[in-house]
Amino acid sequence: MKEGWERTEQHISLDFKQLNELIKPVLSGKRVIAAERLSTGYSNSNYKIFLEGSETPYVVRLFRGGGEIAQKEAAIAKLVRETVPVADYIYLDTSCCTFDKAWAVLEWKEGFLLRDVLKTGSIEDAAAAASSVGSVLARIHSFTFTESGFLEKDLSIVHPLAMDDGPFISFIEKCLFHSPCGKWLGDELTEQVRSFCQTHRSILLESMDTPVLVHSDFNGLNILMRNERDGYSVSAVLDWEFAFSWRRHVDIANMLRYEEDGSVFEQHFIRAYQENGGVLNGNWKLLSRLEDLVALCDMLSHSTVDSPNRIRDLKHLIARTVQPD
Repeated sequence: MKEGWERTEQHISLDFKQLNELIKPVLSGKRVIAAERLSTGYSNSNYKIFLEGSETPYVVRLFRGGGEIAQKEAAIAKLVRETVPVADYIYLDTSCCTFDKAWAVLEWKEGFLLRDVLKTGSIEDAAAAASSVGSVLARIHSFTFTESGFLEKDLSIVHPLAMDDGPFISFIEKCLFHSPCGKWLGDELTEQVRSFCQTHRSILLESMDTPVLVHSDFNGLNILMRNERDGYSVSAVLDWEFAFSWRRHVDIANMLRYEEDGSVFEQHFIRAYQENGGVLNGNWKLLSRLEDLVALCDMLSHSTVDSPNRIRDLKHLIARTVQPD
């Protein structure tokens, strides 16, 4: 699960003095007495901080993108917080006056990464975790939009995106023939991807569902779990920077990207998703593979010689996605 991937952005390093200057107007003037840079994530930078006189930790989040991404994340957290476990935003600054990037103070959520549960847990742990994750995803997808497209800071959609096969093929061909993606794949695998997409493109026309809120990075690195009496359950869904309005299959594919077909995790995840209102037709696996090719080819297009582990993993995932059933 992105094991050994190189970061696309360098960590932002802050010392105690800088952290204290940053949060001075936020948390009642309390001083930071301990801080830990969190290692998860491949673009933004996050610090877990402790304040004098308090046992409650917080997260300081430094955004790689502009203020609109930060505002979008905060708006999504406010939208879904009653039904989806998320970290509340305590403070958000997009002015770039006190710091040259947008930043926020968030609630700290206790838990273990889903990735680590799946690595070290039992089959029973994986099944319980999958069921909780599936039910949470169904609740995320219960938020719908009248149009598909990228979300603005107020969650409006200014430039709708068509969900038919034309834009899909255009994007895939751009990646394969006009970006580094094709170079990294090589001629044979490039042709396999092109052929697979052309063969199955018509299925996109058969699945013109109502657009839903998709997380778009819904995987074991962005989901925290807690261990309760009945097994693992989701304590928070993190990092909504890539969220947009689209087909639900984007998140299904992301979650199952590293799973073997028919695995225990897949079975419990899909069953819980459907039992909690998630709608999937008989072609959901193929639709998920097509949607995932968009993400995988896009990531490979933005890979460089400085990210050999990322390139190697993406090539493997793409090859597995287009292999014959």
